[in-house]
Amino acid sequence: MAIKKVIIVLAGLLFIGYSAYAGQDDTLIISGDVTFREDFSDESLSPELWDMPTFSLYNFRADPAMISNAGGINYLRLGDSESDIYPTGFIYTKTPFSYGAYSARMKISDMPGAVASFFACTEMTKIFSDGTHDEIDFELITAKPHSVLMTTWYLSTGLEGGEQTLTHNSYTWEDPGFDIRQWHIYRFDWHPDKVDFFIDGEKVWTSTKAVPKRDMQIALHIYTIDSWDEVKFPPRGEIRQMTDWVEYKEFQKNKF
Repeated sequence: MAIKKVIIVLAGLLFIGYSAYAGQDDTLIISGDVTFREDFSDESLSPELWDMPTFSLYNFRADPAMISNAGGINYLRLGDSESDIYPTGFIYTKTPFSYGAYSARMKISDMPGAVASFFACTEMTKIFSDGTHDEIDFELITAKPHSVLMTTWYLSTGLEGGEQTLTHNSYTWEDPGFDIRQWHIYRFDWHPDKVDFFIDGEKVWTSTKAVPKRDMQIALHIYTIDSWDEVKFPPRGEIRQMTDWVEYKEFQKNKF
């Protein structure tokens, strides 16, 4: 009788252990290994790793002349213009990445009129042109230095504006003690069903709508736009986005 009880207990423990393993098998966790990291220690960006586009959109024209590295910092500049189209620095990785933790250490110069961004995006050269655009954003509006806009996009057309839809979800985080003109680490963890956003290691928002499903390229960009009132267009001088480093850690399946 005692032997039978032991067998039953052991069988129960094995079932619990198997169930726990099965339940965790598909759970994604951050790998301890860094899949990609750029610390901008070279005088120029590697053409094998980074692309510098030249297309125009809204009120900006991406211009490689607005990109530079110095002292281990990447500088993206929004320059002066005699028209409503401003030259801006825009870089993105040639390699797309999947689910994982994306982070960057950045700060912005003190001048209204621009939006600095750290994001991941599909179809980088066809942004908003064919209705297949996916994106995860951190956007820093220089006229609002104590706030950060976070956004997820899925199959977006770019016509959503500020509306919360199945293809667009956003949240503005505000803290009077926070300042985008100081160094901060911005990170988003992209899961199949959600995106968690962090600032200096603290989770500030989770998006469960408009979650991208396809691999995306990492991008840094500073730009301006006249249809977004909060930006305070036009810029009143050169504005710089400074990035210390960018990093990506791939998610892996949890092993019980």
